[in-house]
Amino acid sequence: MIGFLETNRVWQSMARHVIGIMLVILCNSMRVMADPPGNAGEGMSLGEPFWRSQAMDNEPVLFIQEEGKQLATGRLLFIPSEKFRITHPDHLIRYEEGKDYTWKPGTNVIELTFTSRIPFKTSAQMVPPKGSPNMFATVLHSEGHFFHDLQVQVSYWHKTDPWTLPDKPQPEQLTRVLGKLRNKQPIKLVALGDSITQGFNASGFKPALAPPYQPSYPQLVANTLQKRFGTKVTLTNLGVAGTEAGWGIEMVPKVTEQKPDLVLLAFGMNDGGRYEEKMLKMRNDVIAANPEADIVLVAPMTMNPRFAGADGFVWKSKTLGKMVTTNVALADVTTPWLEILKKKPYSDLSGNNVNHPNDFGHRIYAHVILDLFPLKPAK
Repeated sequence: MIGFLETNRVWQSMARHVIGIMLVILCNSMRVMADPPGNAGEGMSLGEPFWRSQAMDNEPVLFIQEEGKQLATGRLLFIPSEKFRITHPDHLIRYEEGKDYTWKPGTNVIELTFTSRIPFKTSAQMVPPKGSPNMFATVLHSEGHFFHDLQVQVSYWHKTDPWTLPDKPQPEQLTRVLGKLRNKQPIKLVALGDSITQGFNASGFKPALAPPYQPSYPQLVANTLQKRFGTKVTLTNLGVAGTEAGWGIEMVPKVTEQKPDLVLLAFGMNDGGRYEEKMLKMRNDVIAANPEADIVLVAPMTMNPRFAGADGFVWKSKTLGKMVTTNVALADVTTPWLEILKKKPYSDLSGNNVNHPNDFGHRIYAHVILDLFPLKPAK
């Protein structure tokens, strides 16, 4: 009997030890995995942007094997303060440290192993020879979920100070729609723009459909405003691929048909000459036809720097900034996009490696727009 009791105590002690370890693992995983972006599907909404948090959820990394190197590497925006999670984009496959990758604490570089299950490309494959399949200009390119499937998701904690972006907070310009939202009145949101606004390369966009089925930035904005203010936000997305500001002017009557409270005007990826003239006319036409609506001018991301410089996009951002007035605000996506590119390659942020954002990029668009809608007025 004494032997049995002693044995029983040993098993109970071991069980408590195992349960304790499991609880620690569970708590740690919940800290990193709690409500990760991309898992909520069509109805997902956003919390704080990553640049105001020390928790990074689902940062994309496309591993590249540089010329002369035996193993592929990837870079994170911040240095993790502890071990982290790497998953397949569908969040079902979790990769293992030691087996699939190695990481040296105190760095933001992750290296794959020879036996890794994580996909990668060589630097030569990212700039294929002329005439190669899946190529645009000088870079590897594909629509659908080609790049989405290559970009693993990394979630981690870091101790970096909140990232102060080099822009000045705008005073509240969107007073009419903010008044309605804060009084819990329903609003109608209309998004007018090109392929990015339409939703290209978001994982929830039908032509690119893949887990975790994240919606594009206009839907993220609508979902988050609805959750943040506790009122109904109805979205009409008029974005169409390949369009530019001149087409947007022609679409103003379609905007007016919706009787909007808020209008997003997002052009710049396909625009050449007379951009300032066209955007100014579009803004003025929307104001004239919708005198009760507030307007957000969205300055775009940049193209792949291998064949298109950033100067033109910076100019467009500054041009739109000059059009800010009463009830018209600027959502400057260009500035944080370029700041991120100082720390990460373009192939981590783009859904086609040319001119569309991936899920992470769509979240950047949404966060920048949502910054214009604080729950309470600034003191």
